[in-house]
Amino acid sequence: MGKKKRAAADPPRRDPGAIAAGVFLCVVLAGTALAVDTRAGAAFDAPKRAIAVVGTALAAAAAVASAHRLPRAPWRIGPPLRRATLVLAAGALLLALVSALASPRRALALDSMRTIAVLALLLPLGASRVVPNARRALMTVFLAASAVNAVVAVLEARGVWSPFRLQTTGTRQETGAYAGNVGYLAIVLAMSAVLALGVLMTAPRARVRAGAAAALVLDAAGLLVNRNLTALMALLAGASVLLVLRFRRRAALPLGAAVAAVGLAVLAYAPLRYRARELTGAVASNHWDAVVSFRGGPWAAALEMSRRRPLLGYGPGTFGAEYIAHRLAAEIRLKRRFVSPLVTSSYAEAHCDYLQVFSDAGTPAGVLAVGACGGLLVLAVATAWRRPTPEAIVLTAVLATGAAAALTWFPLQRPITAVPLLLVAGRAWKIADTSPDAEASA
Repeated sequence: MGKKKRAAADPPRRDPGAIAAGVFLCVVLAGTALAVDTRAGAAFDAPKRAIAVVGTALAAAAAVASAHRLPRAPWRIGPPLRRATLVLAAGALLLALVSALASPRRALALDSMRTIAVLALLLPLGASRVVPNARRALMTVFLAASAVNAVVAVLEARGVWSPFRLQTTGTRQETGAYAGNVGYLAIVLAMSAVLALGVLMTAPRARVRAGAAAALVLDAAGLLVNRNLTALMALLAGASVLLVLRFRRRAALPLGAAVAAVGLAVLAYAPLRYRARELTGAVASNHWDAVVSFRGGPWAAALEMSRRRPLLGYGPGTFGAEYIAHRLAAEIRLKRRFVSPLVTSSYAEAHCDYLQVFSDAGTPAGVLAVGACGGLLVLAVATAWRRPTPEAIVLTAVLATGAAAALTWFPLQRPITAVPLLLVAGRAWKIADTSPDAEASA
């Protein structure tokens, strides 16, 4: 008995590999949100992508060093849907590799595939013990980096200070802060706001709730000045899932308050009110191109690409190179124009993550990828409903925010949004087992 008591009193050993992996992931979260290199051809995207790839690889290497502490074959436990999502995701990745090898733009596709393969490591990293061990640090870094971007965006909008001199087509495009693009920033602020709201509602410590409240206020201010209705809808979707899972049958009042808060924000801020009025007028006049912010062109091009090469697509990362030709082909086939207000503009993404998988990697890969995403979201919702722990509820809400944003944007194609989303997805998959033993080991 004495030996057992002494063994129970011994503190758990710290795993240097897991600690190092957590540090690398914190650097990746901060770097993808804040790093800028004005000497690079792509001043915002290039350094963020480099930090994401290198940092993820280092975190994975460090995690492998501590692999002996991980449970064996964790994919075998849990409900069948948990295993199915893993198989679907692995199949989609394998088909994406085949698509890259068979691509008519093979060099471009293989270069993109290398990045995809490395960032895909964030899924097992999120499912490993690295994330729960570094959970507080990861959450703090993400919320803090988002708050810094929100503050800078507000200062840019007010004309007080801007860290960069940018050539833009309108004042709205000047509020991208260190994200560089107002759309990227708005989506990451929506994710951060949902996370902050979840922490505010579930954290037991007053100091933590106060920090989350401050982050939520700053995120909301950043979203207002960005005037991005897509991000506001994603925020509302994530917040709705959070409130329903948290309050169950009593969620009607909080949901009404959330909708009212978004509505009041739109009415109170004149530029956002003007954007909403534009959208309402477009709906009234059946100007659907304006309603979807002229995304019809990239959507039509993506469908045309999928139609012409249904089995393997054109290869990962090739949409931008194939956009013009396939948009024109879609216009000829459908006998209608897909125009953008800025006639010199083009699209590097389909502005729908789900649709772009079909155009880039083919229909089979698209079906597998969408099935994996949908299965994971269903699994996360079921887990949070059956076992409503604060972690399960918040993870599900953040996933819902990203899933909603992916309908008309591309959060999985930019490191600033992809890194937190993939880590959240991996962790949500890990805790999806509802058995007591799995809950204890998670």
